Amino acid sequence: MAEPENTKAELKISGMHCATCAVTIEESLSRIKDVSKAQVNFGTDTAHVEFDPGTVTIAQLEKGVRDAGYEVVNGEVTLKIGGMVCATCVQTIESASGRSREPFLQP
Repeated sequence: MAEPENTKAELKISGMHCATCAVTIEESLSRIKDVSKAQVNFGTDTAHVEFDPGTVTIAQLEKGVRDAGYEVVNGEVTLKIGGMVCATCVQTIESASGRSREPFLQP
């Protein structure tokens, strides 16, 4: 059986003033266990993060940004999740995300 793929998330960041701010956020996100990649773009105020969705939550990523001294601008989040084959898969993911019955997950 193949290993599950990492999930990618894009976070909108507020409070960055320079490239050093971006590096600080990248370092904070990279310290989170099972985050495989964190890349912050100062020009677009975004963080692109790859992580294991089985062990890392969006809330943990947001906390990593706050711990670095910055804020996440909450809006709509779209996660592309592969491997779902039935309605129970969708329910399981919705339940784990804490956002049951909201149409933000796309198989």
